[in-house]
Amino acid sequence: MAKTQIKLLIFLITVGLVAGTLAMGYWVYMNILLKESQVEHDIASMKAKDRPRIDPGVRRFEAAVELIKDGKIDEGRDALYKLRQQFPDSKTCTEAMRIIGEINMDQLFSANSSSGKKDYIVQPGDSLNLIATKQSTTIDSIIRASGLMSFNLQPGDHLTIIPMDFHLGVSVAKKQVMLLRKVGDKEYLFKVYEAKDIRLPPGTRLPVEMSILAKNSVYDGKQVNSTDANYAESEKWIAGTKAGVSIRTPPVAKAMPVEEPQPVAPAAKGKKSGSHSTASPAAMPVPAPSPSAETGIFLSREDIEELFALVRKGSKLSLVR
Repeated sequence: MAKTQIKLLIFLITVGLVAGTLAMGYWVYMNILLKESQVEHDIASMKAKDRPRIDPGVRRFEAAVELIKDGKIDEGRDALYKLRQQFPDSKTCTEAMRIIGEINMDQLFSANSSSGKKDYIVQPGDSLNLIATKQSTTIDSIIRASGLMSFNLQPGDHLTIIPMDFHLGVSVAKKQVMLLRKVGDKEYLFKVYEAKDIRLPPGTRLPVEMSILAKNSVYDGKQVNSTDANYAESEKWIAGTKAGVSIRTPPVAKAMPVEEPQPVAPAAKGKKSGSHSTASPAAMPVPAPSPSAETGIFLSREDIEELFALVRKGSKLSLVR
């Protein structure tokens, strides 16, 4: 009996010691170790906040620009393409794409660049529209590449033809219009345009694929063609096959005519003061319609003019979120 009591006492003492040790360890952890760890974490967080975030794309961008300044245009452009692929979140990407687009456009119409160019000899019965359709290009690109000063073509004239294998992609969230070019089986980003605003028709579900239905030139409310004297000053529209989707310049509210107030006829004799006159009240001004009601993908006039020369009727137009 005494041995049993002794064993029980030893067991209880052991349990007490273990429990005490665990309690002490827990107290040390909660009051010393955990607090020290929290302090270290807070210090590290403060240092991280104070330390400026390093943008790895900046150095790559500067190196690419130096290549371009040294005359290594293609090498510098390729470096900018790689920068955009490797560091898409770099603050330099927007400027990198602007430079890429300018280089691509300069080379496209440069006399020293091939870009798939070919010489075309005007045949009897040819017109700019007919040639552009047959050669998968645009009237505006023929005019620009050939340096035409007149639209009157003569058999035997030489024209520079650049195939326009472009299509458009629109990022609604980023408000960007992307010009993509297909070369062989590959497709690459040629230039990016920043949209001033994008307002799609109600109920439009993204993504959506369509094609370019028409390219319209409007001057003073009338449609004009490339041979019209007012063509250069006309407003250009690139209309998609989905109603309400077009690429154009932002709409401008037009003032509505306001009728002049009409004089109120004097009250007839015998009528009491305060009685209603039979004369028409003065006409109230009619507010001009709000341009925000119009839908479209709105670009600057300069960008629209450029795109108008590059895309054709039937070219693909893709909208993504």
